[in-house]
Amino acid sequence: MSFEKVDQLIEDANRKLNRVKIMRRDRKLTIRASFPKKPGEGRGNRQQTIALGVYANPDGVDTALGRAQKAESDLRLEKWDWANWEAGGDDARQSAAVLARQFAKRKQQSGIKPATYRANYKFPLESLPDKPLTEELLRSHIQNRSKPKTWTRKNDVMVFNALCKFAGVEANLSDLGKGYKPEPVRPGDLPTDDEIVEIWQSLKGSSWQWAYGVMATYGLRPHEVFGIINHQGIATDTGKITIRDESKTGRRDVWPLPDAWRHKFNLKNVVMPNIQIEDKDNQQLSNRMSANLRNKIPHTPKALRHAWAIRSAVLGIPDSIAARWMGHSVAVHAETYHAAINQLQHEAIWRRANQSYSSI
Repeated sequence: MSFEKVDQLIEDANRKLNRVKIMRRDRKLTIRASFPKKPGEGRGNRQQTIALGVYANPDGVDTALGRAQKAESDLRLEKWDWANWEAGGDDARQSAAVLARQFAKRKQQSGIKPATYRANYKFPLESLPDKPLTEELLRSHIQNRSKPKTWTRKNDVMVFNALCKFAGVEANLSDLGKGYKPEPVRPGDLPTDDEIVEIWQSLKGSSWQWAYGVMATYGLRPHEVFGIINHQGIATDTGKITIRDESKTGRRDVWPLPDAWRHKFNLKNVVMPNIQIEDKDNQQLSNRMSANLRNKIPHTPKALRHAWAIRSAVLGIPDSIAARWMGHSVAVHAETYHAAINQLQHEAIWRRANQSYSSI
């Protein structure tokens, strides 16, 4: 948040005050009023400024307003005691740990999905020490927490840059997060369509057969098996289903690919895996799925999603559409899957494109 917006919040807060005013000094907040002179300075009052030890951000303004109202109350009741105020500029409210807790609260109130908060923000924010928040502190902390060119390093940089913006601390940590690239999808690690059918058949009699079939047919993330809103959609003309809002990337519609599999795998006969799903977030559900299928199938459950993405390219589904059906961006789709399309798949795409051209 810019200081212009913070200054507007300060102005709004000051309208609720009479004798005390909140002021911003660079990145931190103070209160100013006619306070009693300190011990040894004589009698009476004089204009004085008290450092509050909070940063110029929305939570800081809320804190400053509460302190200012307490100051007005103490002045009005003639209960002023400097012992309650003189440590204000140096107390723990300046620390990175406290600011991280304030930021965490604001982030969770912003509507972020609980699973996303847990995966991206929770652990980096909880790792910060009770020391003043500075760029130097964060640089050292990031370098100690993670290795260069890893997802953890990139995520730490994203989280701590956002924290600095929230706290009004001038810092740019982006150079530390450069160089990360997602692990490439290798075609040799993925099951072919024929192998998927064979593996599905090997699960006959197991409650996991339906889950395997629906992940393969719709390219679902493992936890999304439990996030289908309209199972009846499987039996409609198009087979379209909808994934609920609580999925990793929100609500979306998905179509079967290939369509024949929803019939071959008898997906309209829904048999959900028998695992506890109450109070489990997306990551926990995915972990449970992987654990239960580990000894039943020769690949990870997510390999079915990767195979679906490559199949969509072979069948001519535009990236913009396939990415939407999968619930991620076109950039992620291209970066993750294009390198995995092997020579035979390129040839299949080439033949289909030329067949389409010759029919014009």
